[in-house]
Amino acid sequence: MQLLRIIVWLLCAFYFGVATVQAQDKVTEVRLNGQLQWKDTAINRYPSKVKITSKYDPFQISFIDVDSLGHFNTVIAPGQYVVEPAIKYHWQRDWGQRFIRINEENSKIQITIDSVGEAIVQPLILDTIGIADQIPEQGILHDLDSEKTQFLDDFIHYNLDYFQVPGASLALFKGGEMIYQKSYGFKNPITKEAINEKTLFEAGSITKLVFSFAVMRLVEKGILDLDRPLYKDLIFEAIAHDKRHKLITARHVLSHQTGFPNWAKKDKKGHFELLFTPGTKYGYSGEGFEYLKRVLEHITNKDIETLLQEELIAPLELKNFYFQTTDEVKIQASDGFYHGKPAKTRTIEKPMAAYSLMTNAKDFSTFAFALRNRIGLKSATYEAWFKEQVLVEDGISWGLGLALRKDKTGYFYGHSGVTRDFVSNFRYYPELDMGFVFFTNNITGGWLTIDKLPQFLITGTEVSQ
Repeated sequence: MQLLRIIVWLLCAFYFGVATVQAQDKVTEVRLNGQLQWKDTAINRYPSKVKITSKYDPFQISFIDVDSLGHFNTVIAPGQYVVEPAIKYHWQRDWGQRFIRINEENSKIQITIDSVGEAIVQPLILDTIGIADQIPEQGILHDLDSEKTQFLDDFIHYNLDYFQVPGASLALFKGGEMIYQKSYGFKNPITKEAINEKTLFEAGSITKLVFSFAVMRLVEKGILDLDRPLYKDLIFEAIAHDKRHKLITARHVLSHQTGFPNWAKKDKKGHFELLFTPGTKYGYSGEGFEYLKRVLEHITNKDIETLLQEELIAPLELKNFYFQTTDEVKIQASDGFYHGKPAKTRTIEKPMAAYSLMTNAKDFSTFAFALRNRIGLKSATYEAWFKEQVLVEDGISWGLGLALRKDKTGYFYGHSGVTRDFVSNFRYYPELDMGFVFFTNNITGGWLTIDKLPQFLITGTEVSQ
């Protein structure tokens, strides 16, 4: 009997013990409500997401949407958590909005959720980091030495971190030589695979410039007439309803005077409207370059891959110039960085005249030197290519596929490029005989690539005399 009592007691203890553990393991969900606030009250928009991480399990992470008023809410299990912005900067891909670098160390809160029902936590106050003024009085490329290259590297590393750009590729030119070339950072900030001199970047609209070289080769050969209306060779059905389409020429395409939008949004009939009469003013358009590409394929009876090989890559002996996705591109391409997350580069099945080039700073230098040394085209053709076609505003005009500009240090030509994840910039100053090309793998690199780097390298802060 005594043994039976012991057995019954053990069974009850075991049963109720298990039942107790099961009760403790049962998760009770709690509605969590939170609010973002800026320490700088002049900032009037908010990051789109917050990250909520378990304090004791770093793999337990949630990304929660934030509304336009800074509110966020979710259902969460009791426990201890860290709440912080999902990424280290605030910018919503709007060039009218300034870039705001969040101070991640001062912009997080720890919370404990132990109630049932609903929990309202204290506001998450977002602090910011200002950018250091690092622009020298004179651009360092005027007199580059080993001390200044270290200054340059420090400048780029600082700005890559500030603008949250994982990696970059740089080449500097002077006196007809590449005097400095360097790779920075990572192809992917998660895997930490380093950028190297073979890593490929999306060049974006710099593609228009290199495509224009091939176009001028065909002009020089008499295959294309810059002033012959394109409809005579190939009608663009989407605009054929507007009689002004008969005015459009290759010259208009290359100098952005077609009247096309940058990219057309077609109506139910497959039509779109011209924004102005072709040839009357400037209006940047990638759509026009794609139209010209189709015309060239038609009149030569060759696909664009063949034309680019014959009229660009072969005559200039270019390496690592890719206009469509190949196995090599998949291996060498840098990932982009989209909304704070790594993203694979786009798959391009057919070369695009407006944006599909993938290359790097070292290999692009070959093309830059071809332009500097007037290789691959006759002198007269180069003169025609670089001649101003349309004035955009004071100090900014366009030749045939390239920007012609002037700043306080002098005249320069080149092109920039912006895609979903990449920003690039190429400039050459003929009178100074120097320039640069720079590629970055986050769109936030625009502030460095297009704004700060030209100042640091060329213009400095000197007041022109």
